[in-house]
Amino acid sequence: MPSRTVKNLTLVVAVVALASAFAMAQAPAELTGTLTCQGRVTHRYTCQRNQTQQTCTLACVDQGSKFVLVVGDKPYLLEGDSNALRSYAGGKATITGLAESDRIEVRTASSARHYMPVQGKSETSSMGADTSKSLER
Repeated sequence: MPSRTVKNLTLVVAVVALASAFAMAQAPAELTGTLTCQGRVTHRYTCQRNQTQQTCTLACVDQGSKFVLVVGDKPYLLEGDSNALRSYAGGKATITGLAESDRIEVRTASSARHYMPVQGKSETSSMGADTSKSLER
């Protein structure tokens, strides 16, 4: 039968492990990719011939879809102030925020006109982000 000290130590280790896992899940992330909408990612919205990528994405969002950042093949649903994301719609953007699975709580967004994908990884590196907007509430 384990001693009381061993049981307490085991409990402390378990609590620290859970706290570390939670902190890692809530770690700030900076991802660069294409800012589009959920409707286009799920193929429920189709662009018209006369639309640019920006006007198509904005029309999709105006019909109730949420903004999505596509990094490589992975889409991230963006949560936060969608009005601040509108100027980056349809283009490359760098999003900074709290990432959890396939969602990002957006803190800032910036243009990523000059970005360079990291070898062997999806488009997660940005170079020369020239404008940014803070989405802090």
